Amino acid sequence: MKVIAKHKNEEQGYIEYHLVQVGSWDLFGDLVSFFEQYYDALVHVKTDGIHTRKWQIRCRDEYFMFEHNEDVGNWFYSCSDEGDSPLMHEISEELERRLSEPTESE
Repeated sequence: MKVIAKHKNEEQGYIEYHLVQVGSWDLFGDLVSFFEQYYDALVHVKTDGIHTRKWQIRCRDEYFMFEHNEDVGNWFYSCSDEGDSPLMHEISEELERRLSEPTESE
């Protein structure tokens, strides 16, 4: 099953990487820890609401946004002028690989 769904935000012009079935509020922190551990990412700005989170994360001289919305789930996107980057591709491919692996119970 696909873990990452790419979607172009036509209004803003960037590519969003949505984490399919990994969209809970509780998993948001686990995913931030993944970014920190495997990509030496640093959380730069945190904005938390009642049902939303929007965090700006710095990694390899690039900023990207990681967001949660109770109705949408978790997703991330590049803050670059191009609206996408090799880093976003790398992270999405790594998450796809890790989250698609069968667990011991399967």
